[in-house]
Amino acid sequence: MLTHRQIRYFLGVAEAGQVSAAARALNVSQSAVTLSIKDMEAFLGTALFERLPTGLRLTRAGQKFRHHAHDIVASFEAAVKSVEADSDTISGHVRLGMSWTLSSYFAFPVIEHFTRQHPQVDVQLTEQPREILEQALVDGQLDLALILTSNLTSDIGLKSKTFHKSQRRLWTSLDHPLTKQAKVTLADVAKYPYAVLHSDDAEKQGLAHWTEETGHPDIKLTSTSVEAVRSFVATGQAVAILSDVVYRPWTLDGRRVERIDLAKSIPSMDVGIAWNAGRGLSPAAKRLREAFDKSMPKM
Repeated sequence: MLTHRQIRYFLGVAEAGQVSAAARALNVSQSAVTLSIKDMEAFLGTALFERLPTGLRLTRAGQKFRHHAHDIVASFEAAVKSVEADSDTISGHVRLGMSWTLSSYFAFPVIEHFTRQHPQVDVQLTEQPREILEQALVDGQLDLALILTSNLTSDIGLKSKTFHKSQRRLWTSLDHPLTKQAKVTLADVAKYPYAVLHSDDAEKQGLAHWTEETGHPDIKLTSTSVEAVRSFVATGQAVAILSDVVYRPWTLDGRRVERIDLAKSIPSMDVGIAWNAGRGLSPAAKRLREAFDKSMPKM
């Protein structure tokens, strides 16, 4: 019989495309993930992954299994949360703001589970740039904002809690020359065409690391679409330095994007919740904040 842990490990590898990256994200050993996948394939009697020199790729059977695995994990987590829920009934509404990156990659599974657990809470959603979300919190127009806390403006009366620190790494095409180097510096990256993601302050944060010493990147693309940047990189036309939050190993047309650790680490992109320090949160808002705290990938 397959276990919930095995299915989580399978989804982690399917997402990362590499056992080592999945193990880091799951905070377990590579051997535990490898053994789990082997046991699953033995139980199912078919290969779930195709082994490649650069990592793993889902087989057709693996793709079919992944579709159902997401539903299994979601149902399991919903069942656990329903048992953990307090006996008292929470009602009311919560005004939640979200930045683009976090609405796309974090928010909706948590909100789905929360509303199942607390059907009498009305969660009202809005997606806006960071500076607008901050002002809405200050003005009392929002209760909470799912936001990049590493970019949060200081001294405006907001409190925040960081749930997850997402490392920034170099993205390249499968056969890019930088994939052959044992150590990659910003000076190495500056020698190649560069792509910039213009979203959630990614442009400002992504260009803040360059100095006269490292050199400055030769920007060939600036886009608000992470898929456009991913595709541009995968076709070998540029490289990019972006957060693991938005990393996916495959483009929409099936090309591979490699992810490389830089010789000198770059400050992480911190994910969390912000609220107005001078306004009390309702029980419903506090519970939603706790739901994000429990559900976010841990630091």
